[in-house]
Amino acid sequence: MHLFLKSLGVRAAKAITKEFVEPYGDEDTWSEATAKDYEVNAKAQYALTQALNDDDFSHVINYKSAYEVWNDQIITHKGTSQDKRSKVDLLRSQYKNFYMLENECINEMLTWFTKITNDLTFLSDTIDNDQKIRKVIRALLNALEIKAITLKELNDREEMDFSSFIGNLKTYEMEMKVREERETPKKKAIAFKATPSTIDEEDSSEDGDEDFAMLIRKVGKMFYKKGRQSNFQKGRH
Repeated sequence: MHLFLKSLGVRAAKAITKEFVEPYGDEDTWSEATAKDYEVNAKAQYALTQALNDDDFSHVINYKSAYEVWNDQIITHKGTSQDKRSKVDLLRSQYKNFYMLENECINEMLTWFTKITNDLTFLSDTIDNDQKIRKVIRALLNALEIKAITLKELNDREEMDFSSFIGNLKTYEMEMKVREERETPKKKAIAFKATPSTIDEEDSSEDGDEDFAMLIRKVGKMFYKKGRQSNFQKGRH
């Protein structure tokens, strides 16, 4: 937002740094300097209020200066000094315990990491470039260990820009996905080739079971016939 105010002019950007007292009397009686200050304050205040949601806007609707609106939002979002310390402690804890989740893609991980570091910067607790790179490298999954080692060596040799570092990681993830897509059809083809032999083995096993059952039936009939003949001879005697 400060950058946007600068685009409106240096005086508009400075309007949030000093109190503004609304001039009295008819506008026609104002001096040129007073009229200019009034115009600059109005531009800055309008720009600030356009960026607010309904709840925040309701807090500042009766304010008369950009300075008041700006300071209200600082307290609302940064809080008092005690609130600020509590937020910084919480964010620092999230930063310290940050790691990549098992089913998380690199882009999702970096989005969450960037949110943490940006929130810390907003609270005037900035983490430098080298610290961020080393933290992300340590947070990567074991499956990305080789890439992590390579990036660490590159950064040790010459400190990388964080944006370049992010681009490097995202490119690597894209390459991994392309390789996986290429390997998937091969795995399916191998599985398809293996299926007929499996079916043949099952058919062979079923045929063997049928042959064995038939043999058992034949042996059973032989013993049954012998038993009948023996009983018949005994009966005759």
